[in-house]
Amino acid sequence: MRKSPGAQHAAPIVYTLPEYAHVELIQLRDHLRLMAQLTECGGNASRLDARLRPDALAWWFSRLSRDVGWIVAATTNMAEAAAPATARKRKTRKSEQGSPA
Repeated sequence: MRKSPGAQHAAPIVYTLPEYAHVELIQLRDHLRLMAQLTECGGNASRLDARLRPDALAWWFSRLSRDVGWIVAATTNMAEAAAPATARKRKTRKSEQGSPA
């Protein structure tokens, strides 16, 4: 795919993540690393006689789903966050221009 010399590029989309959601994301990453280490080949979890209860696995997947969903919900698109402020500024400017001095 070739780019046209005069083609305009879309501005990058910027997302913000509150600090508490970022901390949750770091904890989730560490938990995934721990789960990967616990289930590595050669470990106790990889033995043929090792048993994993289905309810334990279901709990882990539901917890993972809940945490990721919560982090995504906490993420804000900067364009969406800026839209209400921009609309307020425009409304204020219009009212200032229409009012007698």
